[in-house]
Amino acid sequence: MKTGLILEGGGLRGSFSAGVLDVFIREGITFDYACGVSAGAGVLYNFIAGQEGRTKQVFLCPREHSYYGFRELCRSGHFMNLNKLYGEMAFEEPPFEFDKYFASETEVEVVATNCVTGKAEYLKDDGTIDSLFDCGRATGSLPFISGPYKIGENYYMDGSVSDPIPIKRAMEKGCERIVVISTKAEGMNPSNMKKYLPAMKVKYPKFKGFRESIRNRIPLLLGQYEMMEEMAKEGTVLIFQPEGHWDVSHMEKDIEKIHELYDEGVREASVRLEEVKKFINI
Repeated sequence: MKTGLILEGGGLRGSFSAGVLDVFIREGITFDYACGVSAGAGVLYNFIAGQEGRTKQVFLCPREHSYYGFRELCRSGHFMNLNKLYGEMAFEEPPFEFDKYFASETEVEVVATNCVTGKAEYLKDDGTIDSLFDCGRATGSLPFISGPYKIGENYYMDGSVSDPIPIKRAMEKGCERIVVISTKAEGMNPSNMKKYLPAMKVKYPKFKGFRESIRNRIPLLLGQYEMMEEMAKEGTVLIFQPEGHWDVSHMEKDIEKIHELYDEGVREASVRLEEVKKFINI
């Protein structure tokens, strides 16, 4: 039986995902296939490398060392500096364990949106550090905040625009049991990016496909949530999602809130540990 793991994006709300996955690392839980979306890619990378606590440390680092915020805007010209996150921060203590990551038997992909076509593309590193960084930057790049990221001849931005919860992709990969870690509490409204479309048309006139995907994003996401719930009832999907913490933003600055969301992920995974093991048959 082939197993899959899907990590929804959500910026600093990914601290919940980090808490869940740190328990999985501790218990030796692995998957055959894993797909990260936007900020979920960074959380996934640390999970695949088996580095318990590393995502938490990145999320809770002092603001003066962070990869996002007004301090970083003044320093680098980008409110969110993905070259720093997938670059120099990977070599800081604790350094990212590239050897363990590349030695993993899990097939890893991240979702990025092709800015011209507006379609989801599933990027996979070629076994080099530069390629791994490229994939992380492509899926996590946001309009205005970090801007599009170019790989070869293509420009990419936020993977959550075109395929926020890639269950169908996991099924295409042959996964029969899929664990989905969502960063949205039940009942939370999806982020509405449509209000930025007029500004995007001016800033990114050639990216019509990306703008069209934003127009369709909320119906797509709601449909994926519905599909996820139906598959959970059928027993082929297992869902983790926070119960509360609606006030934690994608770029949350309150360290305590981030920590609390992480702790909730740890508690949830710990309580449901036997359920997870039975679900993926270990």
